[in-house]
Amino acid sequence: MTDLHPIRTTISDRNDELVVYAADNFSQFPRRDATAASKCDRALASAQADDLVVLRGELDQDYHRWLRAHNLGTDHVVAYNMPPSGETLSELIIANPQPVQKKINELGRKPVYVPWFSTQTEASAAEVLGADLFGATEADTLKHNDKATFKALCQELKVPVVDGVAFSMQPENSGNFQQMRSLVERYRSNHDTVIIRGTLGEAGMSLYKTNGDDLAELYQAIAESGEKVVLIEPFLNVTSTPNDQWVVGRDGRITHIGMIEQICEQGMVHVGSLKGNGPEPHVFDAVKQTSLEIVTKMAESGYRGVTGFDYIIADEGIFPVENNARCNGSSYVNLIVHNIEKVMAPVPLWKFIKIKTAPCTFNELCKRIDSVIYDGSKLNSVFPFNCEDLSRTGNFAVILLADDIERLRKLEVALKELGVKRG
Repeated sequence: MTDLHPIRTTISDRNDELVVYAADNFSQFPRRDATAASKCDRALASAQADDLVVLRGELDQDYHRWLRAHNLGTDHVVAYNMPPSGETLSELIIANPQPVQKKINELGRKPVYVPWFSTQTEASAAEVLGADLFGATEADTLKHNDKATFKALCQELKVPVVDGVAFSMQPENSGNFQQMRSLVERYRSNHDTVIIRGTLGEAGMSLYKTNGDDLAELYQAIAESGEKVVLIEPFLNVTSTPNDQWVVGRDGRITHIGMIEQICEQGMVHVGSLKGNGPEPHVFDAVKQTSLEIVTKMAESGYRGVTGFDYIIADEGIFPVENNARCNGSSYVNLIVHNIEKVMAPVPLWKFIKIKTAPCTFNELCKRIDSVIYDGSKLNSVFPFNCEDLSRTGNFAVILLADDIERLRKLEVALKELGVKRG
């Protein structure tokens, strides 16, 4: 029921095409600061042997050798060797396309440019490289990532949504705060807690819970964040948070990738994903049918690329709450697990989590978690990726590969005992 369809075949299934991964998340953060770290190297493990990976930073030679020793990843890598802040990868390519163009010419296949988040800059980078873009226009990307617009689309399609309103932030208006307070109190008449979330969809930015007491401080924080519109909604008692991923191919074909369970801290902030048996059949069918309606409307309006719909399951019903109209974090996990299954065996259960340890090199990390690290044949093991910030901050990510939920829990406990904990 919930087996994931491999994303790679929806990007390209042609031998004469070259998939070029440019998995830089910086284009998602037009107002990014030092808290937004570049995440390009997740594509290293996601790539197949005949793909090309482009990095904005340096290639971690030790990690790359480790991947290749396990018959994962590719030898075709171009690194721009830039520091962890500054221009996006697409901007670097536009300014200096020659390193990537040289590799494309050597490989002799038609390039397909696969970014994380698709804006006009990504389209321009694809054009400079003579590549097809696996992604949407900037207008479609921004429209569908906007939470308020997504809610309006659901209402247009008669899809049930959480009660709530879109509220315009006007801090220059002395009455604006009182208007927000009135709305919050209205929803607090039936719910203890209210959620206020910005519409930009930038990885947990401007996402708050309130019981009303701290509203003045939250209002100020939202105003300083630059959010123009926020959604004010009752905070429901949520029992499950599925993510349903789909792809609209370059030809407009719609493919269901699969459903996973999101892991959220404080009921709001995504910190990982779990793929196991999936939700109850009636929930699975309801979510899938709703998603199909929404993605069909997106495809008809011209959207192309990966999209993932976040849902909440509560006593009040099943509600879509967000459209991640871009590659999702678990999109790369899907690709990595598919690659692992090709060289090892089917993976019944996996869990992706953002994680942290004391800053170290990749080789030091391997020694630190030697007893549980993936070895190319051991199913109940830990697969590290997204390691480009490991030596600076200790932040990285892992996929726990397991036979069943009990072995998965033991892996997580083992990591904690080895000094590796939830980020």
